Amino acid sequence: MYNEFIYLKPKIKLMKQTVLIAALLISGLCSAQSVIQSVNSGSVISANAVVGVGEIVVVPQNQNQSATGIIGVLAQVNQQMLEVPSYELSDKITVWPNPTVAKISFETNENLANATVAVFNNVGQLVLERKIGADNSIDLTDLAQGIYMIQLSNQKQAFKIIKH
Repeated sequence: MYNEFIYLKPKIKLMKQTVLIAALLISGLCSAQSVIQSVNSGSVISANAVVGVGEIVVVPQNQNQSATGIIGVLAQVNQQMLEVPSYELSDKITVWPNPTVAKISFETNENLANATVAVFNNVGQLVLERKIGADNSIDLTDLAQGIYMIQLSNQKQAFKIIKH
């Protein structure tokens, strides 16, 4: 029996080593990390660095301490979206002339007197807000050339206008 134990002892030791090495390799693969991008040797990340959504960026709290390995900030890049609300296009109101140079008029059976008109540029920013005049028109002379969305405040209707 003692001879069998002496014979099995090296095999058990080899088996333990094999299991240990396999466990280390598997755990190393599961938590592997790699540097995707290194900006300026990793010491300073500039404002124009290209980082994708969901990537984690490590920024030292004190840029002079980056060589010491002291890391102060760990940030994940999140995507911010500019959203323009969707509106129904109207067949009850006609906006003319389109394209226009200065003034647009609203033709409808409804009373639009003192209704507010909001004008949005092509990225959704409010660029003009005015009340409709007694002649059912607004002046767009102050706006630059481009494509705009016009929304009436008392209705969920929007119109695409081209300004020359």
